[in-house]
Amino acid sequence: MTTSVADTIRSFRLACPELPDRSERRAIREAAGLTQAQVATAVGVSPQAVALWESGRRTPRGHYLSRYAEALRTMRELA
Repeated sequence: MTTSVADTIRSFRLACPELPDRSERRAIREAAGLTQAQVATAVGVSPQAVALWESGRRTPRGHYLSRYAEALRTMRELA
């Protein structure tokens, strides 16, 4: 059975982690008692990047998207 290009693209989309709404990201971090700098260190980016992600002005890409999504899930569990 061959997989169509459309099926392959859909599988990429399903594998892409979902981020909470931008309005929730800061609340999740604050509820966990963490600073933007602490989250940035855990994800491997600058605190400015986390600030931009929380404001919705930028969206993480590549492996940073996965790492940030995982960090948010973990923080949500801690809160």
